[in-house]
Amino acid sequence: MTKKETIIESALKLFSTKGFEGTSVREIASDAGVNVAMINYYFGSKEKLFESVVEYRSLFLKGLFNDLINNTSLSSMEKIDFIIDQTIERKLSNARFHHIMHRELSLEHRPQLREAISDILLKNMEPAKTIIKNGIKDGEFNDVDIELTLTTMLGTVHYLLTSDIMCRKILGKKEGFTPFQDKKLKKRLSDHTKQLMRSHLLKDKK
Repeated sequence: MTKKETIIESALKLFSTKGFEGTSVREIASDAGVNVAMINYYFGSKEKLFESVVEYRSLFLKGLFNDLINNTSLSSMEKIDFIIDQTIERKLSNARFHHIMHRELSLEHRPQLREAISDILLKNMEPAKTIIKNGIKDGEFNDVDIELTLTTMLGTVHYLLTSDIMCRKILGKKEGFTPFQDKKLKKRLSDHTKQLMRSHLLKDKK
């Protein structure tokens, strides 16, 4: 792992536990075993470092989803199923960071960071848009509103995982339930979202 990647990993860990405001560059430098000057050299500011963490987290899915477009062994629906599973897996793997990232999107006092985060997230949506377009073109999918279909798909996952307290209360679980480590919830959320998308996307073959 390079020094730059080490800094990003430390920043991810600290941002996830302490939030953007609660994490200092000095703390990140100490955790990464580097000096503050090196962080400034690579990133220039804490905002740019946070942006790099978002990009770093997105690269894995971006690569998977781009490869998926040209995979001729899967139907368009199977590709959407794959995207749903990977999105849920990725969000659950570090739910706290996703909470903080979406909080930054809701704030107005760091407009450049908001723009950067939204651009990164939108790039990750492009493969799914292409897959749905191809599914419509090939006659597998209904002629749906693509953008709103994606917000429905991703919004279901995002809303339930917004906070562990809300998730527990929505599902009627007792205190002590830890949703982000619960395999049954992951499967339940995946099955529901796939069923929702299949009902919405797939053409009736009668």
